[in-house]
Amino acid sequence: MKKLLFILLFLSNSLSAQLISFVYEIKHKPNPDKEIFETSNYYLDIIGGQSAFRSKKERDADSLMLKNGYWESGPKTSLNQLYIIKNLINKSIIKCITTLSMHDLYNITINDKLSWEILPERMKIGDMECQKATVKYGERNWIAWFSHNIPLPEGPYIFHGLPGLIIKISDDKNDYDFSLIKTINIDKNKTFYLRKGKEITWETYEKIQRDYYSDPFAEIKARNIKYKVTDEKGNPVEISLKQMTESIQKRIRENNNPIELNHKVNYN
Repeated sequence: MKKLLFILLFLSNSLSAQLISFVYEIKHKPNPDKEIFETSNYYLDIIGGQSAFRSKKERDADSLMLKNGYWESGPKTSLNQLYIIKNLINKSIIKCITTLSMHDLYNITINDKLSWEILPERMKIGDMECQKATVKYGERNWIAWFSHNIPLPEGPYIFHGLPGLIIKISDDKNDYDFSLIKTINIDKNKTFYLRKGKEITWETYEKIQRDYYSDPFAEIKARNIKYKVTDEKGNPVEISLKQMTESIQKRIRENNNPIELNHKVNYN
């Protein structure tokens, strides 16, 4: 991690105004059996009494939604969904789900309590003096490093509740790693749109995933939506639904490493 000492100077005014954005680099293994990592940047936006953790694509899509009142091409989504909204006052946590087929929006309330164990070990990350803490979540064992110098009990994804900002957190399988890389000013006159979806349970979401796997085009066919497949130049490409379905199913099976292992769907 590059020099993070500047964060301390930056935070003095931002924390009091509660208008700040932390950028985390996420490295994760889509396939737990292969040492191949995907890397992306996620934003932890803290605005007043709430925070949102989302990818740059999701953040940009939300900005367009705020400006235009609709998503121009549907919110971008992937198999690995990490969009989280936290209410910093009542401590509620919402996981925002966007379906892969029709981009329908759903919310899952995260009721898991984080029972942190703060340990005496300390480590310097960049210019930040950090302390170690561990916690169990989603059938994973997590190791976090937080800084007392940033008195904000926040962190990436659902993680929160330590006496300082989480600078780095990863699971002991090395499947997921979140590392703070920079901070960004938030315009005090700018309001961020936060997604609103239908409330569902984990069981319902798991059924949605199984149904999509069984027939990825079921919703499209049910809504009588016409579609076509094109190549990178925009030319129509003929391909059977059977071939497309098998390709999608293969991709799902090979990238089935969700952050919540206790809600992993078995597609075999």
